[in-house]
Amino acid sequence: MKRKIISAVLSLCLAMALCVPAMGAMSLANFVRVRTYQEAFSDVPETAWFSESVISVFERGIMDGRGQGMFDPHGQLTIAETIKIAASIHRNFHSGSMEFPQGAPWYMPYVDYAHRHGLHIGAFRSFNVPITRADFAAIMATALPDEALTPINHIDNGGIPDVFESFSYGQAVYMLYRAGVLTGSDSYGTFFPGRTLSRAEAATIVNRMIDADARVLQMRKVPLTSEQVYAGASPAVFLIHVYDRNDELVKHGSGFFISDDGLAITNYHVVVGGGSIFITMYDGEEFEVAGLYDFDRLNDTALIRVHGEDFPYLNVSDTPLQTGATVYALGSPLGLQASFSRGIVSQARRELYGMTFIQLDAAISTGSSGGALLDAFGRVVGVTTATMVGAQNINLAVPIDYFTILERTAYTPFSEHLIPTVYFDGFYPAPDFGAHFGVRAWDTRFALGGTSFSYRVSDIPGDVMDVIELYAHIIEQNLFEHMGDMVISGNVLTRFYNAQHDVIVSFGLEVIRSVEVFTVNVA
Repeated sequence: MKRKIISAVLSLCLAMALCVPAMGAMSLANFVRVRTYQEAFSDVPETAWFSESVISVFERGIMDGRGQGMFDPHGQLTIAETIKIAASIHRNFHSGSMEFPQGAPWYMPYVDYAHRHGLHIGAFRSFNVPITRADFAAIMATALPDEALTPINHIDNGGIPDVFESFSYGQAVYMLYRAGVLTGSDSYGTFFPGRTLSRAEAATIVNRMIDADARVLQMRKVPLTSEQVYAGASPAVFLIHVYDRNDELVKHGSGFFISDDGLAITNYHVVVGGGSIFITMYDGEEFEVAGLYDFDRLNDTALIRVHGEDFPYLNVSDTPLQTGATVYALGSPLGLQASFSRGIVSQARRELYGMTFIQLDAAISTGSSGGALLDAFGRVVGVTTATMVGAQNINLAVPIDYFTILERTAYTPFSEHLIPTVYFDGFYPAPDFGAHFGVRAWDTRFALGGTSFSYRVSDIPGDVMDVIELYAHIIEQNLFEHMGDMVISGNVLTRFYNAQHDVIVSFGLEVIRSVEVFTVNVA
């Protein structure tokens, strides 16, 4: 009896000993180099973003070229190639071997292996067509056991913009994102499940499958609710009060902080002409604006400095804005502080008047200028700037990129930017063109409900277009706002309006009695 027990114990120990090597073979360490690359592919430049991954998967025997010394990195990966890759990874992980018998067609041994071992390869009508990204993820997620795809990232359900876990391929995609194998096709982490993928992309993903050190850390959160966006952003957005050189309040606008030391953003047209400027915070506290760092008249951008410290501030987005994305406008329309509206991006890049805007349908009004345009994560993507008069829900914002390039080394008081101005006699606050440029009026007459002053182009010093641009700048500094253009007898007149004094200034080039003139009309 004792001899039988000893024999049974020895048999059990022998069985356990035989099992140990097989269990130990289940490891990513099985993916060793089985061949040398030695510049095998002429279409894989050493500097290409995918070169290291291609070399890695080639040397480990996971992917081959497509003949004639070519890897074809930009070619589309096929379903057959995907199944071969998945079967090879699965077999090597579990057994340390990637040997498969030959078959006809060539991919059938891999298909048969995948069916026998439960790899999710679906039911395809043809194996020689490009695979979609969704099917690729579904297959690859079953090539390794769960313990070899340990999560290293926090990815909320919904954190991938175009995939939810409830989708048929959703769990596979989220597993690979959380394991650091997939990262998405843009800075939002968008997966694009219906697209195909290139062999270079596949090599990069496969390399992360077999090499844990190549996996990517990331975090994908669900977009914030509108309540969360408002609560997080509103303390950093403020109401701007602009006073002229006579300390009279002349206009309001909006702005917001981008650092806690008082660095802030607004539109140039909000602060131009200001002798002194103050802001009111969300909680009612007031601060003086110290000065102007830098500005760009053409793109309507200004970087300002507010006296104080420890201000709440907004984070600036570094990801491209997409048409159709949800956005929020936060500012002070008509002086109504912390007004909040929601909409979508109607066009991410709209070219108008020689400028680039974001077109949106979120509601904004006069006073919203300089306010923050926020994405679904509460990051600044633009600065609300203008609304199209006579149109329905066509509003414009300047992309935040135009602000981040402004200089921020030193600031100067706003008063130093004011141009000394002489006004048309009896027409304050309209700047006298002739007095400023040293040109006498050639003709004066009543027109357009006001008085027109005409100056011969031949008398104007310098390039007439440069002079006109400078005059427009002087008009703006005297707190006129651009109303748009009008056409009179085939001539285009630019119109500016000063709301405080109810004065309109229109100017442009025309021909009077065969003389080319520059005309300024004050009404």
